[in-house]
Amino acid sequence: MNRSRKCQFVLALISICIFSPILIARSSEDETKLKFEIDNKRSQLWLSGRPNTRGKGPVKPTHVAVLHIRRPHKDMPSGHDGILQMLKTSAGQSLSQQQQKFLTASDAITWWGIEEIKNHDTVFLYAVSEEDAKKTVQAYLEVPTNEINARTQEYGKYINDRKQEIIEINKILPEKQKQADEMEPKYMEIKNTRYSSLSDDEAYEKAKETMLEMDKMLDILEIELAGIREKMAVINEYRKTPQNAQDWARRNRMPDGMISKLDQMFIEQTIELKSEEAREQAAIKIRERDKAFIDTFIEWKNLGGEVYKLKANLESAKKRVKEGEEFLTNPGPGWLPPEIYQNKVTIYPVLTEQS
Repeated sequence: MNRSRKCQFVLALISICIFSPILIARSSEDETKLKFEIDNKRSQLWLSGRPNTRGKGPVKPTHVAVLHIRRPHKDMPSGHDGILQMLKTSAGQSLSQQQQKFLTASDAITWWGIEEIKNHDTVFLYAVSEEDAKKTVQAYLEVPTNEINARTQEYGKYINDRKQEIIEINKILPEKQKQADEMEPKYMEIKNTRYSSLSDDEAYEKAKETMLEMDKMLDILEIELAGIREKMAVINEYRKTPQNAQDWARRNRMPDGMISKLDQMFIEQTIELKSEEAREQAAIKIRERDKAFIDTFIEWKNLGGEVYKLKANLESAKKRVKEGEEFLTNPGPGWLPPEIYQNKVTIYPVLTEQS
């Protein structure tokens, strides 16, 4: 197994051992502690979600589970969507068909925002049997617990991704740092030979200006050289040794001393050509020198920027991992399963008609 695969395997183990089971374990523990008490001496009226009205529906309940949920709480199922969520839970799928029908067609959940128990809300969950009442409570509490577990696993994955990011940065950073360290003296050597009195950015701008000037000069020199070479070609045409009668006729028409004058003109143009070619080479050399400086500056700047960004990302990832692990060790109220007062649920028989 190579090093990369080992790292991924370790991260997977960390994710499995630390992140995912934290709240699942707490949820299982809470379910185990949940106590159901049966009170057949007292009965409860079938209450709907609207005050002073009785629940409506084709199926009538026989039992009601009453529990007190500590505030603050969130993700508690309510309404039609909440019922559908309950039916999808493991406890919900074990409900009797009659209870499932009752949940979807009647007022099965009533929430009272009363403080019968201080800092707790009272919930009434109705059912068609005592056993269905217990399972309905479990399904009701399973919905927010599943939501919390899903968020926790997603958050754990986020932390796991940051750990993988740390591993990747630690692979890349040393080589990038080495490249940046090696580039620094190369850049400074080139800069100090020409732009030692200028700042880095000023030197960069100055080199760009020089390159632009050299490009303009090379365009002008190219035109001038083309003109000189054309002149020399014409002069040579007249200076060449006659090869045929036409050439001799043209030579004979030339004034005395014209050949000597053409020779002198050719020499002058040759000198001018060499001069312009020397200027061209000097301009190319200057342009290449400043181009080399610009290329070095950009590489030096980019490497420095990459190193800075990698270090910043590394510190950020470490901080997020630390904060995330601390949070998962001690999550806030919104990340914990609902807390039931004394872990107790009381189940009563139900009066469906006003007595």
